[in-house]
Amino acid sequence: MVVHDFSPGFGHGRYCVELARRLAPAHDVHIFANHFGVPCGPYWTYQKVPAWRRSALLTILTFLAQARRKLSHRRFDLVHAQGLTCWQADVITAHVCNAARVEKDALRSPRERLFDTLAGQLETEFYRANLAANWIAVSQETAGELLAEHEPLHPISVIHHGVDTDQFRPLANATRKMALRDELGLPTNQWLWLFVGEASKGLLPTLQALRHFPQATLLVISRSSSALWLAKAANLGVLTQVIWPGPQPSLAAFYQAADVFVYPSQYDAFGMVVAEAMSAGLPVITNRGIGAAEWIKHGENGLLGDISDPAVLQELLRQVANLPDQGAQLGTNARLTARHFSWQRCAEATLRVYEKTWKPLTA
Repeated sequence: MVVHDFSPGFGHGRYCVELARRLAPAHDVHIFANHFGVPCGPYWTYQKVPAWRRSALLTILTFLAQARRKLSHRRFDLVHAQGLTCWQADVITAHVCNAARVEKDALRSPRERLFDTLAGQLETEFYRANLAANWIAVSQETAGELLAEHEPLHPISVIHHGVDTDQFRPLANATRKMALRDELGLPTNQWLWLFVGEASKGLLPTLQALRHFPQATLLVISRSSSALWLAKAANLGVLTQVIWPGPQPSLAAFYQAADVFVYPSQYDAFGMVVAEAMSAGLPVITNRGIGAAEWIKHGENGLLGDISDPAVLQELLRQVANLPDQGAQLGTNARLTARHFSWQRCAEATLRVYEKTWKPLTA
């Protein structure tokens, strides 16, 4: 299994950690990564891949070169690459389609869009070099993008990410929620919105919508620059309504403390944070085009729309604000949906891809 960061703090890393925990007890699993965010488990082996991490593009290029060198010294039954991580892949999981993101995500900064363009060109060469590999897409949306951009030789397996419904679960009642907010230093008398992820995944329209809801407070959990975005909040006149505690090692309590999850990302191959919010029983408002929206039926277990448009986002937020019982039902139904998508289910489906790909090594 080849991945830049074998860590639950990153989407691709969480995927690999969850797969390894379920597959390693019955298989000899080696993790090739630059960063390991969890202790080495009893059933797998770590292999360090050096990489120069001055930028995302340099990370990809140097990791590709070093992974090729590392893997050339060993023979494995099967190599599972997470996107642009190694040239010798038998199975590739696409956690993003950079070529499609260039076209779809206008909210990304010029620097991010330049990266998408360059990574998209490298991605084309990468998939051409791995035409014999079986591909896994983390959503139907991503599978369609791969078909359009890279013309695979084999059918693409669509396997949604899982979610840990024991870790991400709602609190029993409002009293416990208020006690949790008090413990976290969050307001107990405000309507609490939650945004989790890179700021480019829709924080600006969320801040713009916040101007129309003086009774709301926005809680932002993000690795993005707080100074830059708090300045934008000040310019919009909503700075006093924003709480930004910075990145957090665990998100479960923040989902439990919130009233609604807002995620107006224009592009996301899946969006684990949406799955986690649904599992935690929150009403979720997100864009139709992201992968995790495939779990949602509008008006039944969440709300969907082109919410990169602040006016559309405002209208959906008003629905939740004006009909709190309906919002609660959306959250209840979201939790029921999430329970069908376990990491065990994801691991079993991935193993089936391995089984149809694997060919015994010859002497």
